[in-house]
Amino acid sequence: MLQCSEPEQIAYRELSEEDKDAILPIVELSQIKYDASFQSTIDAVGAIFGHRPFILDLSKDAAPEAYVSKKNPDHAKIEKLQKAQDSYNASLLAHMMPTDGFSKWRECVSQYANAIPVLQFTDPASQSKNILRQAAQFWKAGVERLAIRITPETSEEIFPIIGQIVAFLDSAEQLVLIVDCGQGRQQIAERIEFAKRSAARVLEELDPSQMLNLAAVCLHDSYTSPPESAKIYESHSRELWREASTGYPFLFGDYSGHRRWKKSSTYMPGDWKAQVVYALPESWIIYRHDNAQDPQGWILGSKAIIEHADFDDGLSCWGSELVKTAATGKLDPYGSARYWHAAKINMHVSRQISYSDESAEGDDEI
Repeated sequence: MLQCSEPEQIAYRELSEEDKDAILPIVELSQIKYDASFQSTIDAVGAIFGHRPFILDLSKDAAPEAYVSKKNPDHAKIEKLQKAQDSYNASLLAHMMPTDGFSKWRECVSQYANAIPVLQFTDPASQSKNILRQAAQFWKAGVERLAIRITPETSEEIFPIIGQIVAFLDSAEQLVLIVDCGQGRQQIAERIEFAKRSAARVLEELDPSQMLNLAAVCLHDSYTSPPESAKIYESHSRELWREASTGYPFLFGDYSGHRRWKKSSTYMPGDWKAQVVYALPESWIIYRHDNAQDPQGWILGSKAIIEHADFDDGLSCWGSELVKTAATGKLDPYGSARYWHAAKINMHVSRQISYSDESAEGDDEI
């Protein structure tokens, strides 16, 4: 799953054509950066994905409030930023409104010829008729595949609605069930049980002839906040997916190894420290530079990664080439944190694609 931040855009854009062909990305419309409009997000997604199919969802996280410094605040600048944030949030709210089968959301989706829309809702109990109308209107407009996403917070009321939606589709395979186990390293057993239970509840609502046709993806990410001392940071996402798949044959999905921070303001800390993260199949090698505001940290970090005992040269992608080049002392033009965030995401996605291919060849995983 990808959102629309600048690092995530770079990470996807720099994937090889082969890697892009290998995935069906879930894309959440989200604010690109502070002060960016909702329309700029819509435009960016169209430019990035072009003719390729993707699942389109809507991040319901509001743009944060403009930060007001305690010392010498620039009120004109703050007011301008807050106006931009309010405008984004007004557009976001409009796209979440259930009126006429979420008509604003359907209008948005219609701008992308290859989008598989995620059906929107916030309260299934009160919005059931509009959820069904949303699905019916998409179908009537020629949208051949739909998706629906459930989380541990989703009401049980959604399951009968899913059954009703599948009933008017030609086949259950035209609905992608996204079981989102969230971000986190704790309560893995509970997340596994949630995934199994969710699939089972959906199957209860289907005609037996449709049960084997349902496409479902188990989504999770365990890249949260690595401890300062961490050199190797293990991922639990594959473990969770494998265990969940003993109950139903889920496809694998994650958050692209990128933490989704919920921020209350646009505050940006003044100090930054260079960080290099290298993706392994089920973990990451992490280097954090000691000195703040020191671009040499990316060079030293890349050298440290390559010299690490667990480093393997099994990656061949833009992000891994960036690390290898920086290790030789060459940083230009990538002396900015956004490129290194992008490199981490790019490597993670590429690694998961190759790891899935290797596992499939061994018949261990789907």
